[in-house]
Amino acid sequence: MSLIGATFGALKSSGEGAYIPYVCCGDRGTEFTVKLVRTLAKAGADIVELGLPFSDPLADGPTIQAAMVRALSSGFTTQSLFDTISRIRDDGIGKPIVVMTYYNPVVRMGVDAFCEKLSKVGGDAVLTVDLPIEESRQLDDAAGDNGLDVIRLVAPTTSDARAREIMGQATGFVYAVSISGVTGAKDTLPDTAVSLLGRLSRISSVPVALGFGISNQGQVRDAISAGASGVVEGSALINMYSQSSQDEESVLDLIEKHSRGIKSATRFISDEETQKERL
Repeated sequence: MSLIGATFGALKSSGEGAYIPYVCCGDRGTEFTVKLVRTLAKAGADIVELGLPFSDPLADGPTIQAAMVRALSSGFTTQSLFDTISRIRDDGIGKPIVVMTYYNPVVRMGVDAFCEKLSKVGGDAVLTVDLPIEESRQLDDAAGDNGLDVIRLVAPTTSDARAREIMGQATGFVYAVSISGVTGAKDTLPDTAVSLLGRLSRISSVPVALGFGISNQGQVRDAISAGASGVVEGSALINMYSQSSQDEESVLDLIEKHSRGIKSATRFISDEETQKERL
């Protein structure tokens, strides 16, 4: 079993869902990325998703697009990603790391070389947001040879038959997209997300993490109640540091407090306890 699989297994046994924060690698510099990952791990993050900046991020909204532009403008490269993961591991942070990327940088470096390097520096999985399963054989083989999970995406528009096929090839977990659109913080959990989680729970027992729009504890509780095994939060975290005029230490303290709250909301609670909270 992979480290990610073991993480989900342990969380299920303890009655918790996974908190998976997204970090745009290189935004504000690699030193800040390491500090941010350290802060998130301290706050209770179970898995960290590191985004590889790309020049044409079609699946991402304005917040993550801007973060990627800032990182690329500072000279961030694919090699910078590997160097950053090495620094995270050297810092003693052992949380599973998922690299979120578009397929172009992987192909450009070479699929085998990318997976070999990612495994060598301590990565655990790769998520390519624009690669359909029909064209993923080379990545699947290279990832498998190097002990990496391949995370798959399922959207509200995905049919049950298609979802069953995707989940049958998934390892680690499946990333459920809450809306038909791009990333970006929202205030409430859309009905499409609840419906999707219900469908996926009937199709397969593979862990499902819900992303796109997660930003508060209420959404997390609703996602867990609807069947999610975890949640992914990204844009809300980026907004917290990119829109703040506070110094770095204060911003990281704020992010840690927020992330502790999000993590606490992943803990399963009974209907009776829910009613007490609402009183």
